[in-house]
Formats: sequence, C-alpha cells, structure tokens
Amino acid sequence: MKTPLYRQAFSHSWHLAWKQHSLWPLGLFAAMLGQMGLVDVLTQSWFTARGYHPGEGWRLLFSLFNEGFSAGMVPASMFGWLAFLFTLFLGLGMFFLFVSVVSQGALVDVTARSVKRKKLHDIDKSWHVGVDHFWKVLLVNVLKKVMLMLVGLSVAAAAVPLLFFSGGSSAFFLLVFIVASLVGIVVSFLAVYTVGYIVIEEYSLLEAIVAAWHLFVEHWLVSIEVGFSLFLLNFVVMFLIVVGLFVSLIPAFFSYFFALLFSSGTVFAFGIVISATVFLLVLFLIASVFSVFVVSTWTYLFMQMHKTGLKSHILHWLR
Repeated sequence: MKTPLYRQAFSHSWHLAWKQHSLWPLGLFAAMLGQMGLVDVLTQSWFTARGYHPGEGWRLLFSLFNEGFSAGMVPASMFGWLAFLFTLFLGLGMFFLFVSVVSQGALVDVTARSVKRKKLHDIDKSWHVGVDHFWKVLLVNVLKKVMLMLVGLSVAAAAVPLLFFSGGSSAFFLLVFIVASLVGIVVSFLAVYTVGYIVIEEYSLLEAIVAAWHLFVEHWLVSIEVGFSLFLLNFVVMFLIVVGLFVSLIPAFFSYFFALLFSSGTVFAFGIVISATVFLLVLFLIASVFSVFVVSTWTYLFMQMHKTGLKSHILHWLR
C-alpha cells in the first residue's frame, strides 16, 4: 500500500471538472441522483432528526390528490388533462432518470480512461458505456436510496417517544441516530465502490457489492478521510452559491430603480426575469462542475485503492 496523494486526485478531478466543458451536462444530470459520499446520508439524518420523515412529500401529495378526487373537486372534463399531464410528467421523470444514471456511469468511465491513458476519452464512447451498465447502476442507486430511507425511518421512529411522550430517552435517540448515521455512511461508500466495480471492472452486481465491501473494510479510514474532505468542500460550494445569488440580484436591483423612475412595472418584471435566469445559470454551472469533481475524485481514488491499495493519512502522520 502507498500513502494516498489526495492532491493528485483533486488536481486531476479539477482539471476534468473545470477545463473539460463537454462533461458539464453529464455532471448536471448526475447531480440529480445525489452526491457521492457523505452528504446524502448526513443531510437526511439531520432533517429526520429535525422532524422530517422520509417520503413525507409523497404522502402529502397523495393525500391532496385523494382529497381532491374524493370531494368531487375535480370536474369530469379535467380527467383527460390530468391523464395527459400525468403521462407527460411521468415520461419526463423517466427520461431524466435514464439520463442521470447514464451520466453517472459515463463520468466514472471518462475518469477511469483519463487516468489510464492520461488523456480525455471520447465522450460518446463513455456515454455508451453508461447505457450498457444502466440497469446495474440504477439498481445500485435504488438500493442506496432504500437503505438511506430505512436509516431515516429508524431515526424518525426513535424520535417519536422523545417528541410526543414524556418518557422518551434522549440517550436512546442519540444512540440510534449515531448508529443509523454510521450505517448510512457505510452504504454510501459501498454504493460508490460498487458503481466503480460495475463500470470499470465489468463485475456483475453481486460480485461488485461483495468486492465493494472488501474494499471498504480494507480502506474504511481512507474512505472517511476522502468523504470528510469532500464534505468540507460543500461549504465552499454553498458560499459560491450565496455569492452567485447576490450577483444575480444586481439586474433586479437596478430595474427596481428604473421602474420607479419610469413608473413601469414591466421594467421591474424584466429585471426579475434576468436575475432569475442568471441565478439558475450560476446554480447549474456550480452543480455541474462540483458533480464532475466529486465523481472524478471518488473514481480516481477507487482505482488507486483497487490497484495498489492506499494507507490512511492519519495513520501515516501518527507513525
């Protein structure tokens, strides 16, 4: 094993994320699946601890539709439009799901080939690799979401006695929260390595899961180091988003004064549209670049773990 050179991994990933503009659409779609690493599980555990239950949004949406139909609030003439809208949104959802999963696999393949050949691989070929592994990568993401939902439900169940009954134990809730978070973190790491084995090494799903477990057991401390480093970078990303928000408000700010000067609401509305458009472009750009960076970093280090093995920086410093 060798000491991990995170600087090399970050440098290589940043080169792909910032200089290879053709990867940005892949990064944007891959971001829809959630971020690889710690962010998904820590975010869900936090919101669950604050009282949000996994799947609550879907239950609320279903109850609204159920109340609308049962109360006869929807005219019969609207059923055709509702069926059309349902089909349209279902089709769009399936399309975005397909593109997102394929994009994730394509980014893993692009990074792996760039590491092996020291140059950017043909994006079209990597796209086809993502298509070939669509079902297995999709199943990995579904299993990850299901496991994280179970983790969230366990935290929510532990929080019920504490929130609604006087006999609830905060120590028990804290224990469940810590254990559930650790389980979710392990699941997130396993998902990263499983996708790597599927796309890069052409393993079957079961073989990839078993190999990912062995790789995690051997590199659990390295995994935490990488995950924590990328987690800290999320604060930099949030800061950039806030800066982008304030910059995007400049057109709305100036249009407000021109609207007062010319007594025209149209001018202000035009400024709002420009500001919203600028903010969305900035948001999409940041999400795309950071998504490419995260996927590339994990893929780069996965290849090093699988090929030569990596020692923890913490253990290296202690020695």
